[in-house]
Amino acid sequence: MNPKQRNRLHHLSWHEGVELLDVSFHGQPYGKHSHDAYAIGVMEGGVGGTLYRGTRQVLPPHTLALMNPDELHDGYAISETLQYKMLYVSESAMRHLLGRDDLHGFHVHAPRDDGGHVKLLLNDIHRRLERKDHAGWRLAVDSALTELLESIMQRHARNSPRPVGREPDAVRLIKEHLNGLVTETRRPGASYRGDSITLDHLAKLVDLKPNYLLNVFSQHVGVPPYMYWMARRIDSAKTLLATGHCASDVAYWLGFYDQSHFIRSFKRFTGVTPRQLVGH
Repeated sequence: MNPKQRNRLHHLSWHEGVELLDVSFHGQPYGKHSHDAYAIGVMEGGVGGTLYRGTRQVLPPHTLALMNPDELHDGYAISETLQYKMLYVSESAMRHLLGRDDLHGFHVHAPRDDGGHVKLLLNDIHRRLERKDHAGWRLAVDSALTELLESIMQRHARNSPRPVGREPDAVRLIKEHLNGLVTETRRPGASYRGDSITLDHLAKLVDLKPNYLLNVFSQHVGVPPYMYWMARRIDSAKTLLATGHCASDVAYWLGFYDQSHFIRSFKRFTGVTPRQLVGH
């Protein structure tokens, strides 16, 4: 990939101070500087380096780069080229997304990304930001973002997990709300193309913190709200396809990015493509 085509800075406008940087560079483009945000990066290709807390750090692939707000550092490529993704989250956004004020800073700078968990979540967020404009894309981004931050802060900043209680009424109301959105859009000719459904939006419906709702719903249902909603949309798609509607129309009515997005999602949930569905 041409590095100039890769370089992107995504600003998440519905949060206060959340950005995702995807970049490839040569040499040393960053002199000494600091960020007024937590910085969470993952090295994807090449070897990078930084001077952080007075120590030179070497950052090979599969290494995380974790920095607390307002800490001075630089950045450079040790190898010929360096590719990485970096997530910036302001202190206020971190408190809001995790639903807590008692945050501790990172106690390590360059741990391994064991199992590639952070890379997978950052890539998931990046992919959804690059292919937005489909139903629930902000909800999907929020879910992956919250999962990533909870995991990182518990493991590398010693923030203890919060216990999850039983909230059957909240789970029921969210399921009913998401089911209602599917019912509204499964009628031929109707469609949902907006991006107003976020984790904050759902949390406000039941007066819970966003991350707490995500954890409660996932514990009770087995999947986060976005995946539950996607499954219900695929159920509706099967009904529409079986009654003779074409895949391109169904993809549009149910708010998928395009027909390819719909086909991939359909196969993921059913094991077959829309063309392989047989109605009786």
